[in-house]
Amino acid sequence: MAENENKIASASADQKPVKAKKTSDKPGLFKRIGNWFKGLKSEFKKITWASKKATFKNFGIVLTIVIISAVVIGVIDIGLGAFFNFLLEVINF
Repeated sequence: MAENENKIASASADQKPVKAKKTSDKPGLFKRIGNWFKGLKSEFKKITWASKKATFKNFGIVLTIVIISAVVIGVIDIGLGAFFNFLLEVINF
């Protein structure tokens, strides 16, 4: 009985599985474009926008930081310019 099972197992192992013909599972171009737009629409529904008050508050913070940064960079630029002019006068260049 064990020999019979071994013969059956070895016979089935020798046979190669038959590969099925591959059919295109990919939908057509227009179907994929339609699915993309449906996904896009569902993603837009998930967006939560900030309130008007929070938007203006954040805008004020960003504007303040930009102005402070511009002033700091301007002061450093003027200071370095004056320092290098001083060095050039001392060296008599």
